[in-house]
Amino acid sequence: MDLRRNLTDSTGVQPIPLSRRRGLLFPAFAWSGFTSAFASIIVGSQLQSELGTFDALFAVILGNWILFVYAAAIGFAAGRWGLSSQLMLEAVFGRWGALIPGLLLGCLVTGWFAFHVMLTAAILSVALRLPSGSVVLICIVGVLFATPVIARISRGFNVTAIAYPAMIVFAGIVIARYLAPKSLDLLDGTIGGALPFGTGVCIAFGTFVVSGTMTGDIVRYCRTGNEAVQAMAFGFLLSNLPFLILGVLVAAARVRVTDLFAAHNALSFLLLALVIASNWVTCDACLSNAGVTLKSAFPGMPWIVASAAIALLGVLLAANNGVGDASRWTLFLSATVPPCGGVIVADYYVLRVRMGFARKRVALVNIAALIAMGAGIAVAFVGLQYDPGVIAPLIGAPAAGALYLLLSRFAPGRLGTEVGGTSLGAEALD
Repeated sequence: MDLRRNLTDSTGVQPIPLSRRRGLLFPAFAWSGFTSAFASIIVGSQLQSELGTFDALFAVILGNWILFVYAAAIGFAAGRWGLSSQLMLEAVFGRWGALIPGLLLGCLVTGWFAFHVMLTAAILSVALRLPSGSVVLICIVGVLFATPVIARISRGFNVTAIAYPAMIVFAGIVIARYLAPKSLDLLDGTIGGALPFGTGVCIAFGTFVVSGTMTGDIVRYCRTGNEAVQAMAFGFLLSNLPFLILGVLVAAARVRVTDLFAAHNALSFLLLALVIASNWVTCDACLSNAGVTLKSAFPGMPWIVASAAIALLGVLLAANNGVGDASRWTLFLSATVPPCGGVIVADYYVLRVRMGFARKRVALVNIAALIAMGAGIAVAFVGLQYDPGVIAPLIGAPAAGALYLLLSRFAPGRLGTEVGGTSLGAEALD
């Protein structure tokens, strides 16, 4: 493949033509490496302590399946038409209207970069007996993780395949060393906990809802929509879910996650190296995700400026502990992000029907889409306020999609929902 053309495609400014898509293997490994994150073990462990083992297991399974169905609906369209996440947002929200959800998603995925920088600094502090919460250490980790993306050394999602085998080795060691000796006792203990079950589902769902909404940046390299769905099955059902479950079982074995690195022996340092590799890959993918979005929204912006600005935001968030609580962060994401996906799904599968993304949006701003997304977010947060146990994505996304279809029916021209104009230039396979 021509390197210059590949660099152009990686910015997400143009759809990927069929002749240059890479099939199933690359997107599947990219997703698997991205979602086999140590953060999933952290989330699973916290859910076990707040829900109890059985409820935590059911919550991570249900939350992950809801996430897979949600993201697969978006991924099918992106994979079929070869669209990056920002190009898909432009097709739905309009060229200028897409800046709002695009910048929102870009900032939120940068929050995950910040979370993993903080997480890496925390486990380094435990393993190397350094002061905890060191801003200097956080900044050093952030700069080291961001530099390959800014310098375009890592090639974005090409490096994510490194993390999956690393985390498989990590899981094997943890199971053999910590879980197998207690295998008969793992399901003992409390049945339930103080946290509402629905909240646990939201937290599990929120682990990758941002990147699941931005999945086009990975699955646009698939040849068909069906391949995109298969790639996401690898990422969510065969990668993220097992590591969420591993986190639940680690906590059920009465092992604190930080204890894995506190022994200061060869095994603990090996686990540390594996996790750092995984966290770096996840940070790399998050910055690439956000960078592609920002570059696609503002094509004239140099890559080094876009990626450096995002990295700076992430380091500042990490240094100020902006996303330190994994449960609160993922719960926030489960209410904020799905309404955007609800509008995308309604637009593609109902409003466009068989037309797909063959035509551009006529209006530069799809007012109806923005109103519906905002209303869906409000509905989700109001639902959480009055019933903390509600499964927020199951009310926010449908509310946004339904309102969007209602507005598009009664005032398509005035609210900017009409489609027409010229082709997006993408090719699709059934």
